Amino acid sequence: MKKTVLSLLLSVICGTLSAQISNTLYFDKQNYRQHHLNPAFQPEGKLYVGVPIGSTIAIGGGNTDLTLTDVFKTKKINGEQKTLLFCDKNIMASDEFLDAIHGREKLHAAYEIDLFDAGYRINDKLFVSFTVSNKMESSISIPKEFFQFFFKGMENGEKYDFGIDKMSVAATIYNEIGGGISAKIDEDLTLGAKAKLLVGYANVSSNLRNLHMTASEDEWQVSGSGNLRITTPTREITVAESDRVSGLKSNGEKINQSQGHGFAIDAGASYKISPELKVSASVLDLGFLVWNGNIQELNPREQFSYKGLEYEVGEDASTEQWWQPYKTRFKRMLKKNDNPKNYTTWLSTKLLLAGEYSFMDDMLSIGALSKTYFVRKATREEFVLSANFRPIEFFSGTFTYSLFDGWNNIGIGLNGNAGPINLYAAIDHIPLRYATLSGHKVPCYVRDTRVTLGMGVVIGYKKNNRYHF
Repeated sequence: MKKTVLSLLLSVICGTLSAQISNTLYFDKQNYRQHHLNPAFQPEGKLYVGVPIGSTIAIGGGNTDLTLTDVFKTKKINGEQKTLLFCDKNIMASDEFLDAIHGREKLHAAYEIDLFDAGYRINDKLFVSFTVSNKMESSISIPKEFFQFFFKGMENGEKYDFGIDKMSVAATIYNEIGGGISAKIDEDLTLGAKAKLLVGYANVSSNLRNLHMTASEDEWQVSGSGNLRITTPTREITVAESDRVSGLKSNGEKINQSQGHGFAIDAGASYKISPELKVSASVLDLGFLVWNGNIQELNPREQFSYKGLEYEVGEDASTEQWWQPYKTRFKRMLKKNDNPKNYTTWLSTKLLLAGEYSFMDDMLSIGALSKTYFVRKATREEFVLSANFRPIEFFSGTFTYSLFDGWNNIGIGLNGNAGPINLYAAIDHIPLRYATLSGHKVPCYVRDTRVTLGMGVVIGYKKNNRYHF
């Protein structure tokens, strides 16, 4: 049963929709949202106003190693083709599942919703913008040893030891209020920056130090130190005797009450080497949040011992009474800190480096983008090749080919104007192969994807080197 539950959870994770705005946007100069990826970029129009809550909506996520083909397998049983979990007795593909995980399995998910977005061209050199967004970013890291222990157990009665401190969890929900400016220094160089005030609403963050689990056939022992911090306006951890965790309760606060504040910056530059060739760079989300609200902190006890399940043959394991002793033991593993201190978390910073070559009077271009993610002392790299089409003033399209975590994916972005109304849609890492699962088509060879949609109003165009409404 435990293997089935875990496998189902992993299958959901593999298909989960890091929601940054789509990479296809980076080379789409007819799209006013372009400056979200590099604050040096200036929209071509005089004025833009995004539709409230709908100016930009981005969702995405995935994981580093697993696809649905690692979790589900097909096999003929009694002449019928069936889709089964990898750990099913008819499949027994645990070794293949474990081989697909390299080091740590890292899961991530995020979203971004622009509540308000507007920009205005002051003159031919200066463009200013103002944005209010609601964002969520989350990540979980699970060491491969955890899965090995779960599916393989102990061999030859030997003890099994691994560092639980390799596990980590981080999730943050916050609002971002930002103001940016882009300035043309000369005909070739443009610089831009954005300052962002952050208002935090909820956070989960782990900080485990020297935490180990030693398991034998008779007993599991957990020792070490660390903490799990939960900051939310609406929930409070309750305790019983000896600081034993007993559950969660509502404290009656409003969900929109801020629990922390912070600051971040974006910075970018763009330089024309020649009329056809342009290089650019930007750093995004370099900032932090200080949490000082309703902080709930859990600490592992100095040493915790667990001696396994005990039951009688024929006993009903589905009843609450049967599980209660083990729920109690797990709660005793943790204790609540009554005097938690304020703490600081950092955003996931991104570094972007790009080059673009245009031809046919800028109607076509090709580009290359390197994007590095800095997440909790770890880095991830994405490389994107782009083909961009701007055949007319009111329509543009971008096609991308990405290398991300060893996988090759394609993406597409379309941007168009119907009068002053601007519409935009893009998807990175499009699933190309699908399988049938319970009568539904599901992507089987994809680890990560992101989708971006948006609508706004663009006013003004350039004619005879002047901008007009």
